[in-house]
Amino acid sequence: MKAKAVVSKWIIVFSALTAVQANAEVFENSGYRLDTSVLCDGLPQAPVATLEGLCVGVLAGKKEGFKMPRYAVQSKEGVIYVTEMGGWAFGRGTVYAVYRGKDSSGVEKTAVVNLFPTKKLTMPNGIIIDPEGRLYVGTPTAVVRFQPRDPKTGQFNIDTATEVVVNDFAQSIFRKGEYASAGSYNALENRLKNKHPLIQMAANRDFTEMYINVGAPSDDCGSGIKTIDENGKCIQSESALASAAVWKVTLSNDTQRKAVRVIPFSRGLRNSMALTVHPISGLVLQGENGLDLPDEERPYEELNILEEGKHYGWPYCHSRGEVAPGFKNKVTGEMCAKNFALPKIFMPAHTAPLGLLYYKGELLPQLKNKLLVGWHGYQKYGQRIVAYPVDELGTPTDSQYQEVVFGWKAQEGVRPRGAPTGLTALNDGSVLVLDDKNGALLRISSGKKADEISEDPSKSHISEKTLQAFEPLVPLVKKNCAMCHSQFQKATAKEMVLEMKGTMLNLSSPAESSFWLRMKAKEMPPEMIRPTLNFHDKDFDEVLPKVEAFINTLQK
Repeated sequence: MKAKAVVSKWIIVFSALTAVQANAEVFENSGYRLDTSVLCDGLPQAPVATLEGLCVGVLAGKKEGFKMPRYAVQSKEGVIYVTEMGGWAFGRGTVYAVYRGKDSSGVEKTAVVNLFPTKKLTMPNGIIIDPEGRLYVGTPTAVVRFQPRDPKTGQFNIDTATEVVVNDFAQSIFRKGEYASAGSYNALENRLKNKHPLIQMAANRDFTEMYINVGAPSDDCGSGIKTIDENGKCIQSESALASAAVWKVTLSNDTQRKAVRVIPFSRGLRNSMALTVHPISGLVLQGENGLDLPDEERPYEELNILEEGKHYGWPYCHSRGEVAPGFKNKVTGEMCAKNFALPKIFMPAHTAPLGLLYYKGELLPQLKNKLLVGWHGYQKYGQRIVAYPVDELGTPTDSQYQEVVFGWKAQEGVRPRGAPTGLTALNDGSVLVLDDKNGALLRISSGKKADEISEDPSKSHISEKTLQAFEPLVPLVKKNCAMCHSQFQKATAKEMVLEMKGTMLNLSSPAESSFWLRMKAKEMPPEMIRPTLNFHDKDFDEVLPKVEAFINTLQK
């Protein structure tokens, strides 16, 4: 008999605390310094900047076991279900059930239940819920579904069987066999691995249409199995089994929700992690993550209105009709304007939109009837949540955005750098924000915004010994890391180290610094981009002793 966990009948999701604890304490969760006397609608308030009248509370984080949470949904009963990737690896992921209520002592707490403690999932990412209460989870090989709770008893189903809803996209030459087992995944040559394997999903209001992101296997069609055909076209976006596309699944309009038609809907889309369907009009909106060009201002990210059969330009074109570097001799700016659908809105470069949400709630009037976008990027325009005006059909009407959560840069001992992924409207009108870099579940609610915390000038001091130890690493990080991490785009070693504090460096426990741990585990630079950097496993023999020597200078 399978183990089950029980949700008590007292579930009260996000009940506000009515009294401040008499003996306030300061503690840390997921890098946020939290004062129990300073609350955001019942939760410890995160010290980040927000619009007037809004605040951010920390619902859960690393203390509750989160490492890489990606997206979430909430059931009618109030339970929040969160996909937890567990890392870029085979068979580490799960789905957590999260709820809030009072324990036997009357203390308000967050409860977290692991739904797949032994039967792990591989890279679970997108998650949606149907009217029958079943969860749909996107994995690299299929969209699967399962019933998370027994409808009669309210017990969670632990390690339950999953049913494949659709896996047509996985038959593509770009995915076949790669995720069949841990052995096949680990043995595949790096240059052939899919660079955007995560599956995202969105559904229409009556759950008869589901849209699925199938990301491009490469950054620019320059690597992977089969790239350019004899006519100079990118096979990855042009084939019948298109990757670099959003697929449409038509579901039966009954409780069975069977897939009756599966097609590539829109193509030429590099990676559609930001994907949503307007609840009234059914308009499909996509946030495009553009090419990884070294230019700080290019390419622009995009908001696209998706239509069946249209091509949106990847990998040939970007920004305002500019030709991508790999296609200068095959494509012209005129072809970019004529042959491909144009974005509705351009967003700043390298913002990496990973979450879209049409906000319809009443709790946050500042955001009502606006489109929220989570910018996950680490470069200068990233690490924030913004709002765009939209019309009654959900079409963005202006490229001018309003900052909702901002000032989210790392500040040592105060907060980490923000990295929002999923945005979820909760039943009470608040907004759940997932942060995969810091393992945090955050909640935007109504309340007094956080006070500004001035940086301690003493923390800007870096010893000469530390700077001397980092100098040999400067050319290495500029070459191999700066594309993804803005810290390494700074001009000097001192500026780089200052930017690393509070994010990559843990000064209170240097040996636990992510910069050191990820290098030691050979996770940075990521395997998928090493071929383009001409970085090989043997290069770690040269790099690691230098990184360790640098980390040792931070020891007190």
